[in-house]
Amino acid sequence: MLELHEYKGLWWLPEDEDGKVAGDLSIAKGKAELEVIGDFGRELLSQTAREKSYSGDLADQPRVLGVSADGKPVTLETVSERGHTVNFPGLPVSRYGAGVTLVGKHFGQGEKITFDEIAIRATDLNAWTRVSGFKTSLGFEELDDPGSHAFTSIKVHYEAPDEIRIPLSGGEEILIKFTAPAKGLWGGISDHVELTQEAALHLRFARKASLQDVLGRVSQIRNFLSLAVGRPVSVLSVSGFQDDYKRGGTSSLRPIELYWQIPYNPEPPDKARDSREMLFTLEEAQPEMSTVMRKWFLRQARLEPVFNLFFGTLYHPSLYLEVKFLAYAQAIETYDYRRRRKPSRKTFATRAHDVLAQCRTVSKKIVGPTQEDLEAFVLNFRDTRNYYTHYDPRFERKAASGTDLFLLSIQLQAIIEMILLRELGFPCRAIDQILERANRYTQIRHFRSKSTQEAG
Repeated sequence: MLELHEYKGLWWLPEDEDGKVAGDLSIAKGKAELEVIGDFGRELLSQTAREKSYSGDLADQPRVLGVSADGKPVTLETVSERGHTVNFPGLPVSRYGAGVTLVGKHFGQGEKITFDEIAIRATDLNAWTRVSGFKTSLGFEELDDPGSHAFTSIKVHYEAPDEIRIPLSGGEEILIKFTAPAKGLWGGISDHVELTQEAALHLRFARKASLQDVLGRVSQIRNFLSLAVGRPVSVLSVSGFQDDYKRGGTSSLRPIELYWQIPYNPEPPDKARDSREMLFTLEEAQPEMSTVMRKWFLRQARLEPVFNLFFGTLYHPSLYLEVKFLAYAQAIETYDYRRRRKPSRKTFATRAHDVLAQCRTVSKKIVGPTQEDLEAFVLNFRDTRNYYTHYDPRFERKAASGTDLFLLSIQLQAIIEMILLRELGFPCRAIDQILERANRYTQIRHFRSKSTQEAG
């Protein structure tokens, strides 16, 4: 998804296979741009029984097909014109963009794009599983000097771990599969061998899923992994599979690679996330991963605005602190409203109290151990939220700023993590241990101390 992919080939409309034009397709971070010699037609302005009137602008197209020079079938979905150039002398050149690119199969005119299964590769996924197929042993020999040893050999054995099955609701299932692509292993004399285990998360649908459903599920799974890992997860690749689309003469499903622009999908980090820095790993899910992921998917519709606010902030770390704070504040207020079957009108302070009451032990470590600490936090939260929402000069002195605002934002982040973990079924005691290990309490103590020093 992040790598640059380029395809030279022929391109045409599904309903006009004879109208092939030559061109180049470039996909950078999921964004597809097609440049062809010629075009796929002009925008139709009007039509009568005798004539048609066209605009000077190129027409958008629901679908464009292509075949690369090396024989790969390509389908471009939701194709929009990006301008054209006419050279005299020379050839006309047209440019198009595509919402989604599918490499590996042609979909005909009006044919629905559906999948029985998808596979997602993402950063930190392998580390999150805490599963390894490597076994190593070192060889030493004793030297003449007593107590001294020399390194003589290293043996590495790799066997792909068994796939992990996670049943979901309604007959769906997640499978985590492991592979280990090798470099420098085959042929001739090699001075190095590189073997890296990779994990892929496969989502098996109970019934065929539409393209839009697939894109939505990828976003939901990415959000889940980002919450668990404790930092933005980047999607590396997405492949779709159809049960009736197999490699010739085999039972192996033929992959169809999917590319589209994923908001803030950064380059992979320099190092994998240490499991001690994560909110929870695969084995740490409580009561167990199947229940946790079922709850996650079941809560998507009801808590979608909360997820959008929280993850939108997580994926955009360069946001102004005031914007980040407001997103967190709105997420907490929206959560309290959306979690109830019968939404009720309550004051902002009452909503804050009710949210904090979900895990009192955790809340005390976030806002302070006493009732006075709780009331002071809620008052500060309310006043700061009111000021940065309306920027009324009358409330400016009551609003947190600088270090105090940074402290308040960290506290709100911890509160949101607490309520999301509660929604997934984690008990309060486990959440307390998670936030302690993830250094949320340490961060809060640090900035509270710094705030006190600045005030003194």
